[in-house]
Amino acid sequence: MKRQPLPQFPAADRMPASDRIKRLREQTFRYPMMAELPQNSWGPRRRLALGEGWLQSAGQPTARLRRAASQACRLDHEPAVIHDHELIVGCPDLSALTEAEQKRLDEISPMLQAMPLSRGQYDHMALDYEKLLRVGVNGLISEIRQRRKALNPQAPINLAKEEFYTGCLLELEALLRLARRYADQARALAPGAPPERSEELLQIAGILDRVPAQPAATFREALQSLHFYTFMLWGDYQAGRPDQYLIDFYRADVAAGRLTPEGALELIDCFCLLYSAYHPKGSAVGFMVGGRDPAGKAVHNELTYLFIQSIAHTRMAYPGIGLCVHRETPDDLLDLAAHMLSQGTSHPAIFNDDAITQGLMNYGMPERDARSYVHSSCVEITSCGRSGCWVFSPTVNLLTLLLDHMQEEAGCGSLEEFLGKYEQKLRLKLAADIHTQSLWQLERSRNGSDSLLSSCLVNDCLKSGKSVDEGGADYNYIMPTFLGIANLVDSVMAIKTLVYDEKKLTLAEFHGICLGNFENDRVLLERIANRFPHFGNDEAATDSLMRDLSQRIARSCEGLVNFYGSRALPGVYSYMAHVSAGAQTPATPDGRKARASLASAASPAQGRDTRGPTASILSSTCWDQTPFMGGVSVNFTFQPDPALTCANLKAITKTFLARGGLQLQATCVAKETLLDAQKNPARHRDLLVRIGGYSDYFTRISPAMQAEIIARTSHVV
Repeated sequence: MKRQPLPQFPAADRMPASDRIKRLREQTFRYPMMAELPQNSWGPRRRLALGEGWLQSAGQPTARLRRAASQACRLDHEPAVIHDHELIVGCPDLSALTEAEQKRLDEISPMLQAMPLSRGQYDHMALDYEKLLRVGVNGLISEIRQRRKALNPQAPINLAKEEFYTGCLLELEALLRLARRYADQARALAPGAPPERSEELLQIAGILDRVPAQPAATFREALQSLHFYTFMLWGDYQAGRPDQYLIDFYRADVAAGRLTPEGALELIDCFCLLYSAYHPKGSAVGFMVGGRDPAGKAVHNELTYLFIQSIAHTRMAYPGIGLCVHRETPDDLLDLAAHMLSQGTSHPAIFNDDAITQGLMNYGMPERDARSYVHSSCVEITSCGRSGCWVFSPTVNLLTLLLDHMQEEAGCGSLEEFLGKYEQKLRLKLAADIHTQSLWQLERSRNGSDSLLSSCLVNDCLKSGKSVDEGGADYNYIMPTFLGIANLVDSVMAIKTLVYDEKKLTLAEFHGICLGNFENDRVLLERIANRFPHFGNDEAATDSLMRDLSQRIARSCEGLVNFYGSRALPGVYSYMAHVSAGAQTPATPDGRKARASLASAASPAQGRDTRGPTASILSSTCWDQTPFMGGVSVNFTFQPDPALTCANLKAITKTFLARGGLQLQATCVAKETLLDAQKNPARHRDLLVRIGGYSDYFTRISPAMQAEIIARTSHVV
């Protein structure tokens, strides 16, 4: 199909970042950021407000309503923070507590131990932002009141629904009170600001008078409404497909003369920079562009290009932007993506739209929903506005299971017998882990967990009267991820060669050598490392094993369901767990030493893909990835070469996708730069690298993670 010409707007090299964005970016690095706080931290002020809310809500009749009242209290105590130069507002107050406030937090912290435990996933989803922009929070409140009023109060089955609706109203009404405080704060700041900024502050106040309460009427209102609702949820909530649900606002504004492409890009830049202001380190949060709409029509509109162009302006770890590519994706969009990656931005990640859609449909998802997916944090695939899935849950270390299996099944007479029993053990472990997480889901179905604001925009929670924690979402998959698959392939290759082909070792002897960390077997270690086939080199033996083992992993999930009765969908990505799990894992048969990192996600083991990027690509796509909707991540590190990198990245991407690879991530950085960043971190504060499904700042990750990044093969393209 020939692509329809787009309305003209300046090319990327003619739309540099505005002075405002340059100042905001520098301001983001200078001000206290959530990225400076521990992972999963709420920040002291929000912890204090939530704690006070829990104590003050003791009169609520149920634990779930008490949680909702606590969240409302948190919103009522949220300071209205408006920074210089911002056009889209809403940031946490990360200032230190006063001595009295800290004393109060210390005082109430022991009392909060009575709060019911909330374990497992609670965010990692995209909400129904189209509905938010269409009806506003007032529309949600009206719908909920009507649904609550329609309940028969004498029917006991309706009590839980009444509780849910009441909790939603508590939080939504508090959200609107906060928006009004933000509008008042903007007006209060205006008289003391310079004239130009004063006018901007009055515009901000006017916008917050309307949204998120009312339906959005302009592109800027839509961005503000989207951000404000998501920011107050406080978690890894993805923005879904903004180039689809914002395009009508953009085009209407441009047609009316209210907006130019340059002005829209500045607003997008402001929106994207906010992610770094309120997401803690180690977050994986963002949105997707491109792909197809629910009807199957290819999406590559003006906003698709503008969102990709914003990557060069912000150059931050967040948001993680994914580009969904299919057969009709235009070359100039791929050119733009390759250009961004070649500049070391680490974004966008490339997703195979055709393969992902087919993978979801293979699990029974209707095509409309399967088209509208998002990477729900790193690379996990869930349906926008319809999912309450538990991603990255549970995680399974394939190597510790293999070592235990070598000890327990030392008498296996053939490799097939050995692998058959390994598959059985894998399934038993997975079933036990899912059972544990199902008990967590049971507890949360009774006592709740996170803010009910998310359930207000997840279909079909309002219609069913059930929160996400009660299984109210249309899709409630659990998505276990399997760590170290490339190490497993190489380990089985070594076992096959040494135990079953050459018969030089028994399984028990090989197991003992691994527990001894190869200390007395240096010659064997050298042979395994340098002479055995390794996955990632387009070799028939290891590629065949990857196909076999990946099928066994997928089969281990078949028939397993969680508390909601939803099936398990496997994933092969690692986030940062390949380093932490490796630190707890003894040496393994592939020659990996004890405590060394496992392979990142589905990528070849560090430094083992030695035959160039083409061979690595061919191996990384030799197996069927469509069952792995829990997420597959393949990382590539390229030595930057201005003359070759961009064009070759585009060619590599096309080859990867044509062969069925689900997701490709690229880091273009010289190894010398990484080494210098270790010695001189202040010079490289914004150096971005891909980890195991997401991007992070190299100088902020742990020394062990830095070493893992440096150990990866750096391909020349």
